Amino acid sequence: MMDKVMDKVMDKVIVRQLKLETIIGLFPWEREVRQTLLVDLDIGADIRQAAATDELINTIDYAEVCDHVAALADKGQFKLIEAFAERVASLVLTDFAASWVKVSVYKTDALPQVASVGVIIERNKGA
Repeated sequence: MMDKVMDKVMDKVIVRQLKLETIIGLFPWEREVRQTLLVDLDIGADIRQAAATDELINTIDYAEVCDHVAALADKGQFKLIEAFAERVASLVLTDFAASWVKVSVYKTDALPQVASVGVIIERNKGA
């Protein structure tokens, strides 16, 4: 039983407040202007090899992750931040060596009385 606990890797690659512009929203005016989203990512991956070798190839390149997510936002048009978050999670799990991902998406201009609104989703590879 102890071996099972010792084998569980809890490493994360994190990105905080990735600032993106995209078409998102339900209202007609929202379909015509780009709005700001902030994205946080917690990406589960075994990064022990990277720590041992000090080589980027052995980890998840967070700059590349940010580029992929930015391209998704740039090309996409979404009605709901839930849909955007799901697409980001799928992208990370498909394009990178991630075992799981937690995606937080915040829309900064949704309501005048709040700094942001958002969603948080967690997805596992193969689930």
